[in-house]
Amino acid sequence: MFSIQDILYGGCLPAVVAVFVFVVVSRVLPEQAGSRYASAAALTLGFLAGYAMLALGPWAAESHWHWLPYALLIASVAGPIAAAEGVHAVERWLMFALLGGVVAWFLVPDWDDLQPSWAVHASVLAIYIACLAGGLESLARRIPGPLLPATLWMTLSAAAVALALSGSLRFAQIALAGAAAMFGLTILAWFRPTKTSLVGCGFAVAVLVAGALLIGRVNSFSEVPLATYLLIPLAPLALFASLAGPLSRSEGFKGVVLRLVLPILLLGIAVGLAIAAEAGSEEMDYSMRQLPQRLNASPIQLDALL
Repeated sequence: MFSIQDILYGGCLPAVVAVFVFVVVSRVLPEQAGSRYASAAALTLGFLAGYAMLALGPWAAESHWHWLPYALLIASVAGPIAAAEGVHAVERWLMFALLGGVVAWFLVPDWDDLQPSWAVHASVLAIYIACLAGGLESLARRIPGPLLPATLWMTLSAAAVALALSGSLRFAQIALAGAAAMFGLTILAWFRPTKTSLVGCGFAVAVLVAGALLIGRVNSFSEVPLATYLLIPLAPLALFASLAGPLSRSEGFKGVVLRLVLPILLLGIAVGLAIAAEAGSEEMDYSMRQLPQRLNASPIQLDALL
């Protein structure tokens, strides 16, 4: 269970830091630069505040997953650069793919018994991050206000739940620190919808959510299925369905709720698969623990079992 310290440092502090950083960066930097760097800096520094206060990992990397904070720092600088005016969409995607490969190089462990191989894991992660980042950047330009931040907050929260079900509260706390920082941006976007943009933040979000789920999966012995890890980061992309058709004409609070239905459905399916898998695993473990007693059963009990 999470303690009061976990809630304060892992939940409240990242949100407060994210809001503070966003406001400061927006005011200090020129308007165009501030609009691109504010959200990425807010997410990253909010996450790092929770990561540091909860001592979630050493700053001198000793294992593959210790590189995640540094990968996020790189993404928080590269994402806003890729989002600058004059950068062609193809150039932006190529930059995401190249840096996604660098991130994958450090995050994927080089274990001899890793299945599939390191090359397969790294290639898939790099492509996955690039595609996810490109999609999120496109959404950030098309969807103003709290809708996208709220969806990303729920996505990171669902990732934390999946990681907890996979057997690692530490990795769950890492995802929760990111979710808390995004919650701060969601609140800010609710009160300042025209002044809170996530342009430039897509690459950082992609690295954080995909990276956290990757390290959780390769370090897990649970029965949580691969579909859970793959579906959760993709849920925000369901917002593309709200850019056309009836959903695009819904406005106000009702419009936000209706647009959230499909992402929430995908997140619910992903987490539901994890819960079902773990429930089945626990039932199997219980049956195996009962097996010795059944093997020592009396003839009458054996007849009843048969």
